Amino acid sequence: MISGVYRVGVALLASLAVATACSAADQGYAPGQGGIGGQIGVSTFSIDRALGSEWFEDYSNGASPRFAFDAHWRYQLSKRWRGQIATGFTWSGYSSKHDQAGVLQFPAPFLDLNFPNDGDKSDYLALMLPVSFQLQYVGRHGSWAYHLGAGPGAYRVWVQNQRKVLKDPVSLKLHRGLYPGGSAELGVEHFFKDSPSVSLELTVAGHLALSQRHDQFVSGIDSNVMATEARFGANYYFTPGPRKAASTAPKLP
Repeated sequence: MISGVYRVGVALLASLAVATACSAADQGYAPGQGGIGGQIGVSTFSIDRALGSEWFEDYSNGASPRFAFDAHWRYQLSKRWRGQIATGFTWSGYSSKHDQAGVLQFPAPFLDLNFPNDGDKSDYLALMLPVSFQLQYVGRHGSWAYHLGAGPGAYRVWVQNQRKVLKDPVSLKLHRGLYPGGSAELGVEHFFKDSPSVSLELTVAGHLALSQRHDQFVSGIDSNVMATEARFGANYYFTPGPRKAASTAPKLP
């Protein structure tokens, strides 16, 4: 599945490049315009440990960074405001680190019914598929633009061990679900003089999924989850709808 998502991300960026090369429209960044974009980067589930927080401990304990993917559609509402709908994919792996005394640092949170002899989290994956909606404040200075946005989202989150979804040994429910949450991001774009409809963008973003479910995850991994991402990609802006045909009426004298 992960390799498939990677191929989709690469294909999206390639399609943006092809669309840019084939378009001769001299379009910019103005109200009424739409935009599509794709990004790839790195994600971590362990930002709360760096901040000294335990709000997301079940997902962040022993987490290691992985790739993150993003695809989005934008619509410029006014000079300073636009809307964005985005989806993506990210996940976290986990460590089997031992201390100097040989004590396992990140043991499995509970007995996995599928793999009862598996005592650590080295084969665990926590996966997140977000769909987010944002209102973004945008500004532009010459060939550079920036934005700051936030909004609600829906998050598909699940946990696997050796590619099989975990099952809680008490509730016997699978460790997966669709949860509400929210996202925020800060981005900067660079536009090209010869292709004003194209930009390269660097974005820092965060996703929070409210995934705590005491009745479903009785034995463990029962906290909210936050993914923090740094991504790089490209955007292509255009005017939605059919183009107006050039007038062929003769000019009056």
